[in-house]
Amino acid sequence: MIDHLTSRSYLIKRKNVFRIATSASDVEDNIMVRVEAEGEFGVGNASPSDVTHETRGSIEAFLEQARGKIAGMDETNLSTLHDALESIASGNTSAKAAIDMAVYDLLGKREGKPLFGYLGGSGDGSALTDMTIGIEDEEETVRRATRHCREGFRALKLKVGLDLEGDVRRMSAVRDAIGPSVEMRVDANQGFTVEEALVFCEEMHALDVVLVEQPVAEDDYTGLKKVRERSPVPIMADECLRTVADAKRVAAEGAADIINIKLMKSGGVFPALAIDDIARDAGIITMVGCMGEIQQSIAAGLHFALGRDNVRFVDLDSHFSMIDDPSSGLEFKNGRLRVSGLPGLGMATDMDETGG
Repeated sequence: MIDHLTSRSYLIKRKNVFRIATSASDVEDNIMVRVEAEGEFGVGNASPSDVTHETRGSIEAFLEQARGKIAGMDETNLSTLHDALESIASGNTSAKAAIDMAVYDLLGKREGKPLFGYLGGSGDGSALTDMTIGIEDEEETVRRATRHCREGFRALKLKVGLDLEGDVRRMSAVRDAIGPSVEMRVDANQGFTVEEALVFCEEMHALDVVLVEQPVAEDDYTGLKKVRERSPVPIMADECLRTVADAKRVAAEGAADIINIKLMKSGGVFPALAIDDIARDAGIITMVGCMGEIQQSIAAGLHFALGRDNVRFVDLDSHFSMIDDPSSGLEFKNGRLRVSGLPGLGMATDMDETGG
């Protein structure tokens, strides 16, 4: 049975301002959660954002209610646990994700297995991840792209969506600078109209871009489908897909070729498993992405990706930009992000000793 839930909040400084089509930030809130059950514990993490409509304060308020709600519950029954969390309030997905991944961390430790193994995955515990570059001028974009390639990244994700012609010039300059061997992914964060998106996708096809993410507004499912049907580049759904119901809609309408699963949007590993199942059954592949997260929840996303055959892309890079991360344990080499191999999430955090 679950005995205790404790939490600790952090304001994490970024190394650089991160700009996308809808916002810019140089700091990120993260709230780590420790769940204890019968002398064992697991640690998760929440990262609020405009996408999930959460703040540090709203997460702290939700966790305060959750403490009493989940005390005494069976930690092995994730379905019942999520029902209890939903009964507190709808939404609040990153707060729920923090509790969910803390429980999965605990269960993996109890079984003596890394979480990806607990989920049924195999392999060497690593996956190719990209590095994301926010919206900058052409010179700075190329500078960052070449630097990241020197650091070992073999895939880049570039943010666009504020200036169609300028975006095309920037992407072309990056491809010229990094050569053909580095994978390029592009994320518009809802920045284009349908017509602009189609023009952009034609240009990206010529640059061998492997996917274009959320080119149109999150509520424009019809527009997203129009782009997918006519684009020579695979189209990925992100902001328009948070819940299992959203996944069913994207699948039913044929609105995307790829679905971006983020634990902060889905509410944790348990709902993410259901979303990936829906995608797989519809012939849609998935990517695991992230918000402005520290290593603890990045590890949960990586374990999830390693535990699912349908996950083809990994975009787990936010921790590279964080200063004074209170969690550690991931390794990066030759473009691949690797878990520690220890049970559960396999991480060390400053919640390990005191629980907050």
